[in-house]
Amino acid sequence: MDPFAVGVQNPPEYYPMAVDKVRYDGEPVAAVVATGKYAAQDALEDIDVSYTRLDPVMDELDAIEADAPKLHEDGNLANERTLEYGPIEDAFEKADHVVESEFTFPRYTSSPMETYGVIADYDRGRDSATVWSNFQGPFTMHPVVAGALGMSQADLQFKVPADNGGSFGVKAHVYPYVALATVASKVANVPVKWIESRREHLRASGCHTDRTQRMRGAVSDDGDILGVRVELYDNFGAYVRAPEPGNTFRPLANFVNTYDFDAFGGDFYAVQTNKCPAGLNRGYGCHQYYFGLERLVDQMAEAVNMDPTVFRERNFIGSDEFPYTTPMGGEYDSGRYAEALARAKELFDYEDYRQRQAEAREEGSYIGIGCAAVVDPSASNMGYVAAALPPEEREKGNPKSGAASTVTMMVQADASIVVELDSAPNGQGHETTASQIAADELGVEPEAITVIAGMDTNEKAWSVSSGTYSSRFGTMGHSAVQGAAQGVAAKMRRIAGHLLDVDSAEITLSDGRAYGPEDSVSLRRIAGTAHWNPDALPDDESPGIREQYTFSLSNSTPINEDDTINSSGTYGYGVQLVAVEVDAATGEIDILDYVAVHDCGTVVNPNIVDGQIEGGIFHGLAGALYEELEYDDNGTLQSDTYMDYSVPTAKEAPEYTLDHLETPSPKTPLGSKGTGEAGTEAAPAVIGNAVSDALEPAGIEITSLPLKPQRVWNMLNDAESAE
Repeated sequence: MDPFAVGVQNPPEYYPMAVDKVRYDGEPVAAVVATGKYAAQDALEDIDVSYTRLDPVMDELDAIEADAPKLHEDGNLANERTLEYGPIEDAFEKADHVVESEFTFPRYTSSPMETYGVIADYDRGRDSATVWSNFQGPFTMHPVVAGALGMSQADLQFKVPADNGGSFGVKAHVYPYVALATVASKVANVPVKWIESRREHLRASGCHTDRTQRMRGAVSDDGDILGVRVELYDNFGAYVRAPEPGNTFRPLANFVNTYDFDAFGGDFYAVQTNKCPAGLNRGYGCHQYYFGLERLVDQMAEAVNMDPTVFRERNFIGSDEFPYTTPMGGEYDSGRYAEALARAKELFDYEDYRQRQAEAREEGSYIGIGCAAVVDPSASNMGYVAAALPPEEREKGNPKSGAASTVTMMVQADASIVVELDSAPNGQGHETTASQIAADELGVEPEAITVIAGMDTNEKAWSVSSGTYSSRFGTMGHSAVQGAAQGVAAKMRRIAGHLLDVDSAEITLSDGRAYGPEDSVSLRRIAGTAHWNPDALPDDESPGIREQYTFSLSNSTPINEDDTINSSGTYGYGVQLVAVEVDAATGEIDILDYVAVHDCGTVVNPNIVDGQIEGGIFHGLAGALYEELEYDDNGTLQSDTYMDYSVPTAKEAPEYTLDHLETPSPKTPLGSKGTGEAGTEAAPAVIGNAVSDALEPAGIEITSLPLKPQRVWNMLNDAESAE
């Protein structure tokens, strides 16, 4: 096969297995096809690999040094971009205070219930292949895999089940093994199945980048943010593999976050090291960036002697400024940031907590309060990935953009209703909300709706953004379901009007019937007429009841020459407040209170929204306090079992107080937005701010995660020794 395509300036060749060099612990070097698991394991023992040890480089800053070991011929810096928006130089010249810090964010992963699974069946007669897998975003990578295999997209069929055992981003990385299983099936001339072990998953599946970001903030004496500049070094591991370097540029349109300032500059570096290739993880690019930015916001507030919540409120984009265009081209659709913060402070009893904190400090206790506010982008406009290339390079290819969703709805002859989605959910409840929306339009109970999820690239409508990621369903899927249901409802009203001899505009659908001014007809009668007796239909009405509807956002356009783009369809947001206590004797962090106020526009199903927020918070909390994919200096992963990779359980989960504002989006018919990532995007930042606030009397500033007890204890001991 050919190497996978990737959108960077100096792409290294990336294959599913090592070629000549093994560049990370866990990179496959051989594949065995056998009739059973144990036969395969026996065969593995007969394979001898002769290795010559090379010097590894693990840290992103070390990797770009001139004397660093080179992973690839062109070196370790795979991509470099400088982006500037607004009067960035003026902002820092006018600033009364310039605050700067360096922040580091760890690698942690998703740990879904189910690991990767692939079945590939190559058909020599048709020179085609069918692949079943638990792939999170099938259409996104489908052209990439087909191109590498030298196959047309029609001849490479991906099938993805409706429920794939969890993902949170990581199953977007199954595609190299999809390609490998296809090659294995072709070579062996049999169908091939591969189920990943948990150790393989931790070593070689993927996760987000670990990152170093140097940030500078310009602020006035009055407490106004004037501008922010960042140097961002993303550790992509051994290869920058598609869809990377999306991790770096995913938050492009929302680099200002919730704040009203017009000057931003950034130097962005995609660095390669001897770690597993990076990719998607819940919060994709936003949680790393917001950790640094929200820590910087706290530092700016301290520089002008303002309470961090007051400082944020002063700099928030006002509710009367929406729709709001960011300097990077983002089109924020709706929001009430200050109101969300006020509600969070009320639920948290913020002033009382500050008083309790003051009293605790007098007694020598370390209690801290943290605040974080984040914009939650959803429904990616895939054109943002092109930000990795300068305009002159982009001109050589075709522009890319878009976020679309297609839903098909059918009413069978017995009036049973089937909805086919273009998503492969992994627990988000797509079927539940789809049935609610369809039922509301058709005047039936949700239980009357059968929802079919899952993906088949030879049957479902193609879209670069199909699948389940970027919280796209609340924006795109909801809208497509409603559009399809409205089309079906309109046809049913037309048929009912014809049967009742009234204008269709006078027909209403409810309780499984179509009601006119004086009479009604059952939906079963309408469906039966459409299928069994088309002669009784209106003259211009086709037989059957079937509607396919595609929803697309008009503002999802390609990136402009000035590097501006609206990189997401909608922008939700959330505010979190946390109180923590740090045990000086053990370094352990106890969460005393956790409040999250969230706004995803119209809430279609409150239970699902609450579950998404709680789950997101816990995922972010895990990275802030527990989880880390740690490598030693020789490049060996030290946390490749759950004995060493510390995934928190229900025992470690704090109690949350959740609340929601509902500020409908003007961009979607229902006013709904995505909701899956705001919790995890804010959690690392709010924990970092809270612990930094708690340890302020010891002179400790939190600039890196995770805050494991040993590390916190070491910081306290070092601070005590320095005194």
